[in-house]
Amino acid sequence: MKSVSLKSKHGAQGANVRPFLRSFLLSLGLVLAVTGFTGAGDFLSIARASASPTIEGWKFRDTLGISIPLNGLAFISPTEGWVTGASGVILHTTDAGKQWMAQNSGTTHWLQSVSFADASNGWVVGNDGTILATKDGGDTWTAQDSGSKFDLFVVTFLNASEGWAGGFAGTLLHTTNGGRTWSKVSTDTAQWIMNIFFLKSNPKFGWAVGQDGLVLVTKDGGDTWQKKNNSVGKDLYGVYFTDQNQGWAVGTHGVIQYTANGGDSWIIQNGLGRGPMGRAIEGDERELNDLHAIVFLDKKTGYAVGVMGAVLKTVDAGNTWSIVKAGTGLDLYNIAFPGPDSGWIVGVGGMILYKGKS
Repeated sequence: MKSVSLKSKHGAQGANVRPFLRSFLLSLGLVLAVTGFTGAGDFLSIARASASPTIEGWKFRDTLGISIPLNGLAFISPTEGWVTGASGVILHTTDAGKQWMAQNSGTTHWLQSVSFADASNGWVVGNDGTILATKDGGDTWTAQDSGSKFDLFVVTFLNASEGWAGGFAGTLLHTTNGGRTWSKVSTDTAQWIMNIFFLKSNPKFGWAVGQDGLVLVTKDGGDTWQKKNNSVGKDLYGVYFTDQNQGWAVGTHGVIQYTANGGDSWIIQNGLGRGPMGRAIEGDERELNDLHAIVFLDKKTGYAVGVMGAVLKTVDAGNTWSIVKAGTGLDLYNIAFPGPDSGWIVGVGGMILYKGKS
């Protein structure tokens, strides 16, 4: 079943930005948690046989009793990081999530994404073109002029000066002065940009993914972007590359797409993206097996997360994916590994999961 176009579903601009981040999902996730639905293992068993779930040491981290959806996630070390979400929430930890401090964002907008260049300099983006910046680790946040009223879904900074933000209707913004000014970059598309990734080892190479299989590629640091053909056409929410050639993207219907040539062409890998993997909720573009984010620790080991507590792991560069038990049936929106032994996941209901030594 083809996913409903984000544009046609919401008209001019989505009321609650990302299609999977709505109150409907929160309600469904809470019901599933209360009734004991265990998440990925349950719905995947309907679609195809799967090996027994892998058990890893994911632990819950208290978030000051906050129960709103969280989807922004940025850690600069295994111990220090920030998460953002609905109602202008920004949380900060310096002790690997044992304690969290709420920071004053000065807004009630949904803060979709956060990026820190170092312990001092950070940015968040959200609804209505919101961009906030800090130079003191989040003790104070100030608004920056994005020049747009379109919702922004992602922000990423290469250093304390240069950064990118993307969002509704093909919006792609670029700054080279820490956000004092932002310029709009032509993308030749009206498809939503949901995620942006630049290769740390060589930031000339960057990718943006989004609505209806959108893939944009730059090989010159963002001076020019090329739109690539993607026959799968699923909404893509997450993207990650381990080098300038090898990368993955995840999205609706549990799709996991892989490229070996820098994004020029894509295939569906073995695993959750192959074949029908769940039942759609009638009248809604959300699928029971949507995947929202992906990360790789090295060239072979990676994780993807999605609805109903889905956590997937590969140890062979995505040729096969196994289900990981994370102890929740709530929707998961983002994942990051600031170190090989330190992982973080955020999601609905104020969910923060941690995998580490402490």
